[in-house]
Amino acid sequence: MAIRNTTKIAWQAAAAITIAEIVSYLLNLERGYWVTLSAMALTTQSWGESLKRSLERVSMTILGGAGGTILYWITPPNQYAILGLMLLFVFFTVYLFQIFHLAAMIALTGFVVYLFAMFGDWNLFLLRERILDTALGAAIALMVSTYCLPVRTNVVDLFVRYIEKIQASLSNEFLQRPVNAQPVTVQHLYLEYQLIRKNALSISYEVLFHRINRKDFHLLLTQIAFCTHYVVGLIEAYSWLEPYMNEEDKTRIHMAVDTSLHNLEALKKRLKKESHAPMLPALNLIDILTKAIKADPSRFSTLESKALGFFNLMYFFTRLNTRLNEIYYLLEKVKK
Repeated sequence: MAIRNTTKIAWQAAAAITIAEIVSYLLNLERGYWVTLSAMALTTQSWGESLKRSLERVSMTILGGAGGTILYWITPPNQYAILGLMLLFVFFTVYLFQIFHLAAMIALTGFVVYLFAMFGDWNLFLLRERILDTALGAAIALMVSTYCLPVRTNVVDLFVRYIEKIQASLSNEFLQRPVNAQPVTVQHLYLEYQLIRKNALSISYEVLFHRINRKDFHLLLTQIAFCTHYVVGLIEAYSWLEPYMNEEDKTRIHMAVDTSLHNLEALKKRLKKESHAPMLPALNLIDILTKAIKADPSRFSTLESKALGFFNLMYFFTRLNTRLNEIYYLLEKVKK
């Protein structure tokens, strides 16, 4: 039976805390709890997120510690002033934690500076210890996340599921929808894409040591963003234009849909490393549009609204398939 990710993360946190306590004992660290807290906090997510958060945590600890130390030196030696600044750092830590994690880490380190200032004295030695202990905790967290029940994002499955959603949206709207049905909602497409976009940075760290580099990964995301906008535009436009289109135009649109579904299927199988048919070029759709114009040139030359609606749909289908082919060639380049 497969172990759930929450169970894996719980075991990772337990292992990280145990290792941190052992290391603190062996090295006789005076403030070993800094190591333990850092290790525990950084093992509560996937491997890519742990790597991202570890880099952020250490760098922001350095920045926040240096800034807090300088601010402490220029703060009047007054307990009320120190208490006020400490509470201010607490406020910004809590307030910014969900909306701007990096700034929250700076504020948290500033709070630590003034907390120690309240009970004694803060100096460069403590600053150095804070940075080193945080870095040690981050290293322990990364080691545990890498070797102890690693939780990794299945990047292929993530994109395959998204392609399947695009296929379902196009198929439902253009090929399977009953005449009196409401237009297919596209909210799920936007939500799914935003989820990918939200986790893009941590996913890019996970593919850091694979064949695809981060530049190509972000290029892939950009291409998928364009595809999303094209699909949404097609679905929303077709729901309005369909009643005004003649049967010939609908037939041509269905040919464009079939081409798009074919390329999406080929792209999906390419991601899954399965045998697949070759991609169809976007020029096929341009040929369909060219033949339609040649069949009735007067209709398009007069800028008749129904003809323009058909032309716009074909344009978006052409752009969609151009992007799909670019994604495919990007994956082929990575393979080499």
